[in-house]
Amino acid sequence: MTSNSYLILLPQGRNLRPLQDKFYEIGGFYNGIGYIFPFQKEEILKQIIKHLPDIKIRKMDLEKDRTFDSIRQIHNVSYFRDKLFALDNKILSITHTYQIDELTESILENLQLPSEQKTLFLEFIQEKEKLKRALEWAEGMEKALSSQKPNSFHLKFISEQTVNFLLEEAPKMPRLINHIEGSCVKAFIRKGIVGMLVGSGGVGKTHALAQLAISITTGIPWLGKYPVEKTGYVFMGMGENSEEDIHRLLRKTVKKMFQEQTSFLNKNPLLEASKRLSVASFNGLDSSFICKGRSTQAYELLLWELKEKEPEDGWSCIILDPISRFLGADAETDNASATRFIALLEKLTLELEGRPTVLFGHHMSKNAQAARNTDQGAARGSSAITDGVRWQANLEKVRKTINSEEEEYELDQIILRGVKSNFTAISPYLKLKKDEDGILFAQDPNQSIFKKR
Repeated sequence: MTSNSYLILLPQGRNLRPLQDKFYEIGGFYNGIGYIFPFQKEEILKQIIKHLPDIKIRKMDLEKDRTFDSIRQIHNVSYFRDKLFALDNKILSITHTYQIDELTESILENLQLPSEQKTLFLEFIQEKEKLKRALEWAEGMEKALSSQKPNSFHLKFISEQTVNFLLEEAPKMPRLINHIEGSCVKAFIRKGIVGMLVGSGGVGKTHALAQLAISITTGIPWLGKYPVEKTGYVFMGMGENSEEDIHRLLRKTVKKMFQEQTSFLNKNPLLEASKRLSVASFNGLDSSFICKGRSTQAYELLLWELKEKEPEDGWSCIILDPISRFLGADAETDNASATRFIALLEKLTLELEGRPTVLFGHHMSKNAQAARNTDQGAARGSSAITDGVRWQANLEKVRKTINSEEEEYELDQIILRGVKSNFTAISPYLKLKKDEDGILFAQDPNQSIFKKR
């Protein structure tokens, strides 16, 4: 890695602000995650931080159409846009307070305000114009610095492929989670796809995904119903949970799934699972994967670390919850950005060993929450998210009728409804019971591994 790389320095919770001037002198800048530097400054940077423990320099690959200057300009665009957004909110508050359509110099002259207030509002107007010009310049520079040369698809005829798709048998479809139908074991979730679990707030998405992580790393059937094809390695990134929250979530989950000091073939399955499960909290961090249709350094850094930590057998599953913390400002509502976001998740499955399944939790729309039976359109925001995933299941609250005019939700009854699967048959919906700790399990006691209290 030479000119096609850049360097990133993560603070690791340390205060590096006293070194900012030195960082800026050698061409670095702070992007909200860490300090970014040109690759050529590696030796100088090592000298600056040589006495600081636990601070590491990481090399990151540049995308083919990017340079170091272009990623600096992308940062500038984001910076000026955030500043402009904050200032617009201040100005909007002023227009609401004084009941005016917009804040301009001419309108300001006619307002009966103290001179100090007028001066402040005038500074807002002037600052907005400066930020707009700075943003336009940064956007123009970013476009100018990015190569417009398209990537090659390397088109080939089937006869030119190393494997003839028409004449040779295809490999078996890789499976992650199965379901049993009579005497047949069928695929429920396949490996190597992007999928989502949709539900309203408090329905149990995070608990269900945590249970999935424990199931894959231990081999215990998911929700007490769906057998795991093979134990494997899982990364679970949590956007709204602190490390303490994750600790509590996982501990109460495994206490319900296993008795204390459980042994299996003379090995504690939780000790084995702890070697297969990696968790990270993104709480309080800007973890957006996409900005203006491009992958962010947060995404590139996560991909790099997943590769660095990759086990010999590869990852089986990558879990992200909730996806709103990773989508970015535009991708939840803009179809083009959402399509690009799904492509970034697909890149995880393609570039990581083991071809993992990427599953994420997503919020349910208000219209879907009001429906009796949800469908593929239950997810909040852009329809391109639903179109892009290959598997989708919805968690629904169960309503009961009190009288002819009133209904209420059953506190402990949940439905898991498969609504989309491009590679496997859609299984019948599953009735789940949620216990006092939020843990979900199949209601049929003959099919559940969980013990009722």
